[in-house]
Amino acid sequence: MDKENSKNNILFKLIFLVVIIWGLSAVLIMAFLSEWSDRGTFGDLFGAVNALFSALAFAVLIYTIILQREEIKQNREEIVLNRKELEKSGKIQRKSQEVLIQQVEQTHLSAKMNAMRTLVDYYNNQISNPKSTEEVIEKAKQKRKQIILQIDELIDGLTDSNVD
Repeated sequence: MDKENSKNNILFKLIFLVVIIWGLSAVLIMAFLSEWSDRGTFGDLFGAVNALFSALAFAVLIYTIILQREEIKQNREEIVLNRKELEKSGKIQRKSQEVLIQQVEQTHLSAKMNAMRTLVDYYNNQISNPKSTEEVIEKAKQKRKQIILQIDELIDGLTDSNVD
C-alpha cells in the first residue's frame, strides 16, 4: 500500500512540475516577446518538439502494454503451476486417505483376531482344567472349533494387500 501511495505521490509531483513549467513558459514568453506575431513565430519553433513528445508518449504507451502483456502471461503461468500443485496435493491426500482406511481395516482385523485368540485360549483352559465337567469340556471343544473355523475363514479371505 505504501508503494502505491509513493507512486501516486511521484505522479502528482510530476504533473505539478509540468504545469508550473508550462505556466512559467507562458509568463516568460509574454514578458520577453511583446508582439503577437513574434510570439506565434516563437511557438511555431516548438512544433517539432511537440511531435517528438507525442511520439515518445506513444512509445511509452506501447512499452507499457508490452509489460502488462508479459505480466499477464507470467500470472497465467503461475496459475497453471498452482493448479498443478493443487492437483498433485489432492492426489497425495487421496492416497494418504486410502492408506489410512487400510490401516483402520487392518487394525479392526487385528483386534478381531486377538479377540478370537483370547476365546480359543479361554476354551483351551476350560478343556484342560481338571475341575471341568464332561459337558463343559464338550461345549468348549465345539465353541473352540467354531472360532478356529472363523479364524480360518478370515485368513483365507486375506490378500497380500491386506497383510501389508
